[in-house]
Amino acid sequence: MDIEYQILNLYKTKQLEKCLKLCEVALQEKDDRMIEFIRMRAMTIHSKIVGNGYEEVEYYPQQDELVSTAVAKTPRPGTSFQRDTKTARNLESSYQKRATATVRSRAGTNTAGARSLRTALHTASRMSRAATALAGGAPFTPGAPLSLRFLSKDDKLFTPASKTLFEYVYYVEGDVRKAMEVAFQAQKSDDTSDWWWNFSLARCYSALGMHRHTEDCLRQALKQNKHISIYLRLIAMYVGLNQPISALEVCKQGLSVFHEYTPLLIEQARINDQMGNAALAVKEYRMVALEDPSNMEAIANIAMFNFYNDQPEIALRYYRRLLATNPVGPEIYNNLGLCCLYCNQWDLTLPCFRQALYFSADPEIRSNIWFNLAHVALSTGDVTLAYRCLQVSLAIDSKNEASQHALQALDARLRARKSNAT
Repeated sequence: MDIEYQILNLYKTKQLEKCLKLCEVALQEKDDRMIEFIRMRAMTIHSKIVGNGYEEVEYYPQQDELVSTAVAKTPRPGTSFQRDTKTARNLESSYQKRATATVRSRAGTNTAGARSLRTALHTASRMSRAATALAGGAPFTPGAPLSLRFLSKDDKLFTPASKTLFEYVYYVEGDVRKAMEVAFQAQKSDDTSDWWWNFSLARCYSALGMHRHTEDCLRQALKQNKHISIYLRLIAMYVGLNQPISALEVCKQGLSVFHEYTPLLIEQARINDQMGNAALAVKEYRMVALEDPSNMEAIANIAMFNFYNDQPEIALRYYRRLLATNPVGPEIYNNLGLCCLYCNQWDLTLPCFRQALYFSADPEIRSNIWFNLAHVALSTGDVTLAYRCLQVSLAIDSKNEASQHALQALDARLRARKSNAT
């Protein structure tokens, strides 16, 4: 079998590491433009996979103190995320309702909390992505020959080769400024206006923190082509700049082109949820669930909304659906146990918490589960058992503030009982 056919077959079947090794062997024997091109593509795809490059939009980039695009400290009401959102969770003032705060999933099992959304969407920077790609075992050579050098501008392969070169420099080498130079040169040589280059320049400007240039490039790309990636990156840029009204406007524009498209609907729901419009966010999450019945985030948020609006029976149905359609985890079983507790299904409450403890490996999650078990014990009137559960919770995670406050309250109650008894 010819080595060229083996390389092409490995590339098509996504066996990237074997493909790269075989390309190294082939290029040592002779210089082949096709093999160099496949090698660049394989290295780029490998870097994307290792560094999570396919989901690279940073919704909440780290703000530098010296950045000129910092948001105002006193924004107008309803135009910023930086305020206390009045959600169903913090409207509950009683201790018992606070005690039922469910364990948040870092994998997105119940992403109603704003912080869990941020950690789920936040990805590594470009430089760290290139570093992790190299750590993954990709054979990286800084002075690798580039196919674009051997192509004339009249060649039909010039444009795809320039795109491959841009992604190679952007993802593998992690050199954003060099990638911008490639994009500028390709734009000068390309007679037809291609939206992809404006979109790629926007990615580079976004990585450098030049948000105004990013917006200009994305708007120019939108004039050339109404592509879903452009809308999503515009939304992410406005959310990162703390401009939710502009982000919602982009969502509406995108939905006018892509009717009831799930990614745009879920972005709109997230923004409304963070702005404190819980009812409107749940309405949009329901639309997402109708379009995509297996969407974990939408179902979890609907369940959370129903639970904190004193409808545990409805929330139980949604959590049972999550349990049936997604991998099991401690968060789902913990929330199922709390729903069963408020539905007075005592025969299922403790088994659900037992399964939650079985699947939990994170100390923080285990501590929260024991805290909820203390609430179950208080519901049955067993103060001693609740006291022991809180002690176990603090033994696992001593920084659990809810367990600390609850233990202090139980200590005060037990002392009051002893003083009254004497």
